[in-house]
Amino acid sequence: MKKLNLILMALIMASGIAFAQQGESAVSVNLGYGSGSFHKAFKVGAEYKYNITDAIRIAPGFDYFFKSDGIGLWSANVNGHYLFDIKSVEGLKVYPLFGFTLLGTMGSADVDDYIPEGYEDIYDDLYGDALEDAGGNETRFGCNLGAGVQYPITESIDLGFEIKYQFVKDFDQIVFGINAAYKF
Repeated sequence: MKKLNLILMALIMASGIAFAQQGESAVSVNLGYGSGSFHKAFKVGAEYKYNITDAIRIAPGFDYFFKSDGIGLWSANVNGHYLFDIKSVEGLKVYPLFGFTLLGTMGSADVDDYIPEGYEDIYDDLYGDALEDAGGNETRFGCNLGAGVQYPITESIDLGFEIKYQFVKDFDQIVFGINAAYKF
């Protein structure tokens, strides 16, 4: 697991270094909240944003979701943004996003403690093996779909809000957050 994480982070950093000399770049930090069927928790993250063109941007990043009920999550993402200028507000941009995620669980919890009494069979039919897997360390691949908005507060700093749905087998979640980006 550690090797996979190191390889993934090295690839994300290498992609940032390779592209850093071509278009506008930014590094952002974000705070947010993720809510899924087994995990609801606050998150912190970082992202590198590279504009391929004025309208198309790629954004690899990493999020850490704090432990909730003994289970923590992390996700490594590579998202694409298509930026739309809002002419009525100087500098305001909105964007849809689509991308890919690698999501992992950490920790353990007795998932049966969170199933209402009498609903065990229904949960087992709906979630299958995810009930057993939720207590251990799992890594799953999925995709992201969402939208965001950014507004410049200075020449080199943008503030933003983003919401996305992560489609990950047995671990779908909605994630939203605010971010501050330093452009260079």
